[in-house]
Amino acid sequence: MDGEGLTGYGRTIAGLAEPAFLLNAPFSLDTAIANNATMEKLGPAGRAVDRGRAMAEWLSLYNHLAARSLVYLLPSVAGLQDQTFVANAGAMLVHLDDPVFLVSKFRAAGRAGESAVGQRFFDLMGVPTVAAPAEFEGEADLKYLRESVYFGGHGLRSSTAAHRFMAERFGMTVVPVPLHDPHLYHLDCILHVIDRTTVLLATAAVDREHLLAIEAVADVIDVPLDIAYRGGTNIARIGNTLLGDTKPGDGPLREIEAAKRAFWERVATLTGLDLVTFDLSEFHKSGAMLSCLVLPLNAPHLRAR
Repeated sequence: MDGEGLTGYGRTIAGLAEPAFLLNAPFSLDTAIANNATMEKLGPAGRAVDRGRAMAEWLSLYNHLAARSLVYLLPSVAGLQDQTFVANAGAMLVHLDDPVFLVSKFRAAGRAGESAVGQRFFDLMGVPTVAAPAEFEGEADLKYLRESVYFGGHGLRSSTAAHRFMAERFGMTVVPVPLHDPHLYHLDCILHVIDRTTVLLATAAVDREHLLAIEAVADVIDVPLDIAYRGGTNIARIGNTLLGDTKPGDGPLREIEAAKRAFWERVATLTGLDLVTFDLSEFHKSGAMLSCLVLPLNAPHLRAR
């Protein structure tokens, strides 16, 4: 019935006291198309996915979220190798009285088909949808801070034209954050919003002009660049807990993974939050980490109290 009778459903989701997320089980996960620098570096053999292991890793994250939040599952479509990375599907514009889901327009190879699936899903939910008219790769490149203020990554996957459209159409303030490093190709690779006044930011990846613009609206906790390369800001928040992924074991990344966890523990102590980590190693083969797998739909910790 295409959402008939569900008018205002987006407002209901946004107004929940509990967090809500969209996820997608990795049934269609594949790495045939190398559409980022990490995948190219790994090569075909290095990025071959063990789908059974990927599902087990994903379920550990899903089970944790589903026990503590409202989780919607986006249906899988064969041939969409990156569909499980739902943070790129679009973004819920939660500053609006009646939130709108802004559907992505992909630049990355092999991902264009995801837009129609996401739009159809939210249409059926009764949430108004608008298709981005210019390149825009979702919540991974658009981080909500508070009121009508967002951070917008651009340059590699998303565009300033998309930001201008958002500002004009939806009355948003988009603080632009240029991205240049092909290994840090979405905004979530260098920035995470902790709360309404604080962000984690790999300051070494941002020029002085844009760093000052970020500091004008939020307090910044610096993330060392080597930790950013290992997903230091590719995290999520649920309630009073930060969620991150770390690779266990005694391999060559052991030291940097230990440093990343120690950094997160310091941030958790500083901000009064807890920390939970997951092993999502199979998804690293797609150049992705935890934040790529979850799409926040309401972020209640960022609403005015």
